[in-house]
Amino acid sequence: MKKIILASLLSVSLLGASTAAFADDKATTTGDVEVTGGALKLTKNTASLSFGDVTVQQLLGADSSVPTTATGTGLSEEVQDLTGSDKGWVLGANFAGLYARGDADKKIVSQATLSIDGTPLAATGATQVYAATGADVKKTTDGKLTGKTDASKIVMNVPKTTQVGKYSGDINWTLTAGPDNGVAATTTNVAPAAE
Repeated sequence: MKKIILASLLSVSLLGASTAAFADDKATTTGDVEVTGGALKLTKNTASLSFGDVTVQQLLGADSSVPTTATGTGLSEEVQDLTGSDKGWVLGANFAGLYARGDADKKIVSQATLSIDGTPLAATGATQVYAATGADVKKTTDGKLTGKTDASKIVMNVPKTTQVGKYSGDINWTLTAGPDNGVAATTTNVAPAAE
């Protein structure tokens, strides 16, 4: 009986030794991958807007300015965010006024104002027009989101002091990612037909 017990103990201890040897024999393979971010950019921009005509009679009868509404389809601004930052973005704009159509220097001769969806645009800096959160961007398959405003919600106020002539003005767009990170700027030309 002692031989059987001794043989059993010997075989258990050898099995244990064998298992311990395999347990210490481990290896690791590391796999590396890099996720690279892309750009934040304004991919589509409404190039121009037209507004209804303003007559001298309207200007004479106005207290301070004559509102004229945009014609056509309005604004459609497409932003693509491939940064992966989850910060989202803000598309802001300003409008400094009107200059004589064709004036290469774009000297402001009429302090017209422009409102988009009821919000007046600043003459300098940028007023927020469209924005998206990081969560909004993640819901897309290509990072593209489009801000749209119907033409009926885009109003220019032409001052009473505006002289007879043809004028243009620029909506200057600024795309910002997160706080204080200016990324890109573009311009939409507006052309009221004040005659």
